[in-house]
Amino acid sequence: MSEYVTIVNRTQEPITGVWDSKPFVMAPGKHEYTREKAERFRAQHPVMGSENPMEGTVILKLGIVEDHDDVSPLTPEFLAQFKGSVEKWDRSKLAGARPSEVVAGDNGLYGMQGNWRSGQPLSSSFVDSNN
Repeated sequence: MSEYVTIVNRTQEPITGVWDSKPFVMAPGKHEYTREKAERFRAQHPVMGSENPMEGTVILKLGIVEDHDDVSPLTPEFLAQFKGSVEKWDRSKLAGARPSEVVAGDNGLYGMQGNWRSGQPLSSSFVDSNN
């Protein structure tokens, strides 16, 4: 039998957790889910830019009460200090680390700037429906 736990959305915004390709929207506050789902939802929502690379600690937007996670509210003012972070690590804690940057791709589907169409036929049917 599955164990149910209490998961807390610490933010002031709804958070969507995905389980088995299905979205589960969690409004701010407490929610009940199976332990397996709650642990996955928690792992899906770190505060980007908050992980201490030396200690491995990270601030999470969701907390599980039964695991004694921090479930105190995360204010918009607190979260604003991490705005624009593109990775979990807090690079300010690394000596000599350069800031992360997002670089546009120059190859493959994502680098073709929308010119992905090819001369392939519009129909994939092997049967001519006109006969």
